[in-house]
Amino acid sequence: MSGGTRLSQDFQHISVVVQGPVQNYKGRTHHEEGITKRCLDSIRTHLPGATVILSTWPDQDLSGLDYDLLVISEDPGQNSDGFCPVNYYRQIVSTKAGLARVTTPYAVKLRSDNFLTGNEFVALQQAFPCSQAEHRVFAEKVVINANLFRRTSHGQRVIMSPSDFFYYGRTDDLRKIWDQPPFTQQPFAAELMAQATRRSAGEPALEAEQVYCQIWLKALLPERTPLMASRFTSRQQDITFWESFLASNIIIADPENSGIGLRKISIRKLKRANEYSHIDWLRLYRKYCDARQPLTYTAQQLLLELRRLFKLPLSKLIYKWSH
Repeated sequence: MSGGTRLSQDFQHISVVVQGPVQNYKGRTHHEEGITKRCLDSIRTHLPGATVILSTWPDQDLSGLDYDLLVISEDPGQNSDGFCPVNYYRQIVSTKAGLARVTTPYAVKLRSDNFLTGNEFVALQQAFPCSQAEHRVFAEKVVINANLFRRTSHGQRVIMSPSDFFYYGRTDDLRKIWDQPPFTQQPFAAELMAQATRRSAGEPALEAEQVYCQIWLKALLPERTPLMASRFTSRQQDITFWESFLASNIIIADPENSGIGLRKISIRKLKRANEYSHIDWLRLYRKYCDARQPLTYTAQQLLLELRRLFKLPLSKLIYKWSH
């Protein structure tokens, strides 16, 4: 049983959009067998009363799957614009189509290869109401999974690199993120692609998650969102922009404390040193939004910071030697 909200509570105000393939699909060969069924069943267990929407592709074996609404979209295929990850359109199309069918005020966007272990994220989403008016974009904060939510890469700071596994918040806020047109139809597409060509030799390209975020954040804040040519960020003004945005609009949630389950290949014995933790986010919230916010350090966080102290400089040095 979840340690969060009591399971006797009805979650009729929430819809869960489970998006993506049900099995391995057209070159995507790492879909864990049976995990989509586990995903759907976990929603029934931990969010009783919630509407379950499965948004997937044609010709998938749906036998034995428990959902309320099925959304089938034509596969847009892999994109070849030279900027977005090859499966960018697929995630956008399946998420957008699922969210379009949501009629509840709150929604979860959940990849079909993840699942729930509880419902703590529901209460967490309401726990930090303060924000900076000038940085607030969403009506309420959006909870995002900390796993693969990168803070650094190769020992260097990165921005705009949130995980794409799990999003929870107001339905209209999730639509602001995921209701995007094809990339080449964005008014800033040419500008972003031109910026990418300015990457210096040896500088790494944007992570896939950075591309997603660069696009939706640029759509929301066209004048303020910095253009990124490469993965790393050294300008303090860009870091401040991103931190302020996170503090006012996002809650970064550790999966083990928020009810989010991970596919096997995402699980590590120790948290990656390059990822944000919830306490990292709390620091930002305290710095930018609410100076009264208490901070409680856990043994896990102290170990994480000790590992960062040694690992991040070493990672940076190794990267420079190899490039």
